[in-house]
Amino acid sequence: MAYCGLDCSKCPAYIATQKNDMNELKKVAKEWSKENLQFKAQDIMCDGCSSEDRVFSWCKECTIRACCREKRLENCGFCENYPCELLDNVFSHDLSAKARLDNIHGKLT
Repeated sequence: MAYCGLDCSKCPAYIATQKNDMNELKKVAKEWSKENLQFKAQDIMCDGCSSEDRVFSWCKECTIRACCREKRLENCGFCENYPCELLDNVFSHDLSAKARLDNIHGKLT
């Protein structure tokens, strides 16, 4: 699970990276690219956002990732300030991420 609650096991980039399938990574990179934003297979190789080495290029700039790493948290569900506005965008796209983090946070309180 990502810091934000997203399920990495459902991410096409994560799956292709774990299978070491360069053809699939190229396909996903092409699907995710837009006219003004082009990805290469190397840009989307990812072992999950808690990884030190291979992380999707956008994740390197993620404020959620930076916050959790600074606070040394496994994910946002363990944060005393959960939920916070940093998660609004993620939750607007994936309510299951919120449910996963709610479950973790609920077990702590």
